[in-house]
Amino acid sequence: MVPPLTRADWVDDRLRVEILVGRIAPGERIPVERLASVWGVSATPIRESVRRLAGEGLVTLLPQRGARVATIDARLAADIYSVRSTLEPMALRQSMIHAARSESERFAFVGDVTTIRDRLMGQHASTDDFYVDHRDFHRVLLSRCANRVLTEQIDQLADRARLFQLLGATPARRGVHRREHDELAELVIAGDVDGAVEALTEHLMLTLEVIQRLTDG
Repeated sequence: MVPPLTRADWVDDRLRVEILVGRIAPGERIPVERLASVWGVSATPIRESVRRLAGEGLVTLLPQRGARVATIDARLAADIYSVRSTLEPMALRQSMIHAARSESERFAFVGDVTTIRDRLMGQHASTDDFYVDHRDFHRVLLSRCANRVLTEQIDQLADRARLFQLLGATPARRGVHRREHDELAELVIAGDVDGAVEALTEHLMLTLEVIQRLTDG
């Protein structure tokens, strides 16, 4: 069972989605008072959430000027993807190996991956829905990795990379994401650890190559 969100968790989740689907764009000021009115909460938990997200690199705090959504240039994005391409395949390998330790755990893991793969490959009513399914797809793949520090770092890096994607700097990658995610899921479901790790590494490195071409230009 997933525990119910506390008010602070709920605000964190809502603000994160607002940022990562581009409703509050990179570089744009975060309208704390307006969000408080729309969400029916006080401004205090939103300001606290802003500070927490600043610690993750999603928000930039500016003295006397409030808080703005962080911007990620191509060079920083390349650094982020370089680290992701090391950490995420490592976590995926650990997750798949752990899931294979028992038949029941393997069955549950395959079921989780199949469910989220089907959701991601389906139709989405909104950008919010697609973002949540895409985020959950990658989280489910790593869900059996026992190293929480590793998966938390990966989550934060993925969110920061998302800020760069919102700027439209990698259009060449959009058309092939669906196929890559489907192929990755099939390898995980089949229990092919080396194949899945290779596919995830390639998926991240292809995006990194696009970003590096931008920095070279």
